[in-house]
Amino acid sequence: MGVSGIHYKINKLHRGRVDRGNMVAMMLFLLTIGLTVHSVGCYINHDVCAKTDKLLGYWYIIRWAGNLPLPEAKLRSPLPPFVFAKNKIGYLEFRMNISKPIGCVEFKMAMNEAKNFPCYFTLWMWHYVAIKFLGGENFGVAYLNSKTNDVHQKMAMLMGRRNYTADSTLLTDFEELVNQIGLNKTSIINPPYDDSCEPNKKS
Repeated sequence: MGVSGIHYKINKLHRGRVDRGNMVAMMLFLLTIGLTVHSVGCYINHDVCAKTDKLLGYWYIIRWAGNLPLPEAKLRSPLPPFVFAKNKIGYLEFRMNISKPIGCVEFKMAMNEAKNFPCYFTLWMWHYVAIKFLGGENFGVAYLNSKTNDVHQKMAMLMGRRNYTADSTLLTDFEELVNQIGLNKTSIINPPYDDSCEPNKKS
């Protein structure tokens, strides 16, 4: 996507004319455009840097927070689960089926472990997203806190494997992360679950 395409999508968001699929795509886009690495974390649960082989499988979005310029109704739209799989060259790949008027459309995004930054994955040169496991390998957080083109992007996601419930300590840890990247915990969203385009669990 070129700069003009990005500006067009942002303008659409400000005008409020965006469907659920575009909202999800924009959320994913913001999750992957961090240009500066920030270290955060001081959790109740033990946190561990996520590695490609440990992330593989089916995941649910339990909570998320961010500074997306969207109406409240759009921010609280149902979200589908996603899959982490390996692509043909061995990179981690994020896959999510997004509901569109034409049917279910698969969104793919290749990720590679950053060599010089533990816990971080690079999407393309100098673009990073951090992923950590919390309290074992069934729950994790992904986040960015960066400034791009004079716009400060902040985004955090709590994800769970096998189910989309989390105990109170995990939710408290996520609130701490949200506070650390400069967002208010009142902005945390508990998204409804969308199973209309579930990915293949065997991916």
